[in-house]
Amino acid sequence: MTLQDKLETFLAQMQSLRATRMDWRLDPPASQQVVGQVEAELGYPLPVEFKEALLAISGHIDFGWFLPKGFSLPPTLRGIFCGDLHWNIARIAKLNHDKDGWITNVFPNVEDPYDKVWHNKFVFQEVGNGDYLSIDRNPDKYGKVIYLSHDDGEGHGYVMAPSFSILLEKWSALGCPGAEDWQWLPFCADATSGIDPHCPNALLWKKTIGIN
Repeated sequence: MTLQDKLETFLAQMQSLRATRMDWRLDPPASQQVVGQVEAELGYPLPVEFKEALLAISGHIDFGWFLPKGFSLPPTLRGIFCGDLHWNIARIAKLNHDKDGWITNVFPNVEDPYDKVWHNKFVFQEVGNGDYLSIDRNPDKYGKVIYLSHDDGEGHGYVMAPSFSILLEKWSALGCPGAEDWQWLPFCADATSGIDPHCPNALLWKKTIGIN
């Protein structure tokens, strides 16, 4: 199934559960010219797999849902209440400018382990609580999807996936719960494992909401 097929199928299931809100937008792929303009504004090339997604999937995607009020979840999954995957090529430069502001004003010290996580990252999605989803630009970790927390969140520095394409594959299989860290952490074995759509909590999640 394509990413579009998976997300639309998930939204159909959310509709059957009477979700309180659903968002869906999938614009055409971005043009090489627009991508080049964004890269010029950033001052560096976009991460390879994210650029491929812009050119092949969409320049602007907005997918989201909220579980119906009172929906019962098992104890290990009770932090989940919504799902969210989005990016917009028109906002990429601003997102990264804002991220750089956090680095300059709050997390400037590369010698501090917490601050260091913020450095050399490309941001593609802002989380509703002010955190970010990013792609690592460090040569030894290039392409990994890293969670950036601005307020000591448990998922700060966690690897959500070893690459952007794998994030789309594995996170979308669960309906992209989150994007706040506590909503997808139940599907990670540790800080480096990434989201696993076949782990026990993932199987329990899929069974609970009625997806294969």
